[in-house]
Order: sequence, then structure tokens, then C-alpha cells
Amino acid sequence: MLDPKPIALYEWIIERFTIAGRADFVEHLAPTFEQLVEPRARALDLCCGAGPFSFLLERLGADVTGLDNAAFMIDLARQEAGRRGSGVEFVLADALKHDLGVRRYDLVAFMGNTISDFPLEAAVGLVDRVETALRPGGRFVIHYIDGAYSFIEGSYPKEEVEQLEPVKITRRFKTYRAEDSAIVEIYRNESTHEECDYTCYLYTAPMVRGIIGARLSLEQSIRLSERSFVDVFRCPAVSSRT
Repeated sequence: MLDPKPIALYEWIIERFTIAGRADFVEHLAPTFEQLVEPRARALDLCCGAGPFSFLLERLGADVTGLDNAAFMIDLARQEAGRRGSGVEFVLADALKHDLGVRRYDLVAFMGNTISDFPLEAAVGLVDRVETALRPGGRFVIHYIDGAYSFIEGSYPKEEVEQLEPVKITRRFKTYRAEDSAIVEIYRNESTHEECDYTCYLYTAPMVRGIIGARLSLEQSIRLSERSFVDVFRCPAVSSRT
């Protein structure tokens, strides 16, 4: 994450990002990850949140590092790791600044449409870092939502209740920035009357595949819904860097 404000926002709607809140999504994708994770593989869960996919990767036999820039999310993940007796290493760090290493990981996961938090230049830089961190033949698994779909279909809400419990959170469209393909929304905590601008960068499926495909080879694409995808990319045996 680049801006501390979205981190505060996620704390308001934290229930969505807990282990329980992600359970159905994780289990739906478990068979896909079962095919990708070798015993004792080294895996990195980028922007891991409270760790739902980190724990899945560990369950499948990987040695896992989870990384996130939200301190309270990492705290939740570490607490859950303690309850489980888990060996996942949870690191509080910025994915764009933290040393991911060179040829360190067999698999990097980037789930939950987290790419929408990154402007284009930052997303390109992150993919470069991922390619460097992957071992030859390693895989990058990304979940994303095609940001253009709701607008084309005409279903994007101008205002709605995002959450009722434990705190009522409303969301209102503020503006669209054509210069960087970003939607700015206003989230309001109705209990505290705090408001937070949240910027969501819109990516289409061809954009995501173009950015990542410049470095890695698309191996598999899973369409979860009309607008939701999980793509699996593979690192070449020889680096694509010139």
C-alpha cells in the first residue's frame, strides 16, 4: 500500500479481511494452489492481510512469508499463527521497498484484487520485483477484478452501505480521474463521523496480463465470475531482463 489512509479504512471494515471473512474464497481456490505448491516450496504472500492465503500455502506444505503494510493486519495474522502453532513468518513492510530477495521464492501470491491499490507505475515496479524474487520456473498467482466491467454493465453504485456491523460504513462515489484511471470514493464511518478518501486504480484483464506478461509467461487463467480472475504466471528459466 502506498497511502496510510486506505490502511485506516481497512481497519473500519476489518471483518471482511479476517480468516473467517475470507474462508469461502480461500477454500474455493485451494484446489488450484494444491497443483502449484510443491513440498517445502518457499512461498511469499504479498499484501497478505490477516493471512488467510498464507495459512493455506502452509497447509499445502510450503514455507511461507506473509508481507503487509498494515500493522493491525500483521498483528491479527501473528495472533492467528500463535493459535495455530503456525510457522508462517509475518513481516510488516511495504512491498515496494522491502527486500524480496533474488531467486528466493518458488511461488508468490498476490490475492484480493490488491493490484487496485497500486497506480500503474508502481504495479509495473512491483512485477519487476516479483520476477527478481522468483526462482526459474517459479509462479506468480494474482487475483484481480476487471475494473471496467461494472461501468460498462452500468451497475456501479454511486452510493451504498458498505457494512452494517460492527460499525456502519457508507461509501460514495466522488470522482473519476482519467489521467491515471482511478476512482476516488469517500468512505464514512457513521459511528465516529470520520471520512476517508479511497483511491481505487482500474485495471482490465488485458492490462494486468500485459504488465505481468512483459516479464512472466501466462500459464493459466481462471475466470471466477464475469469480472473476477485468477491468473497464474511462470518465471522463465532465463530472466527476461536485458
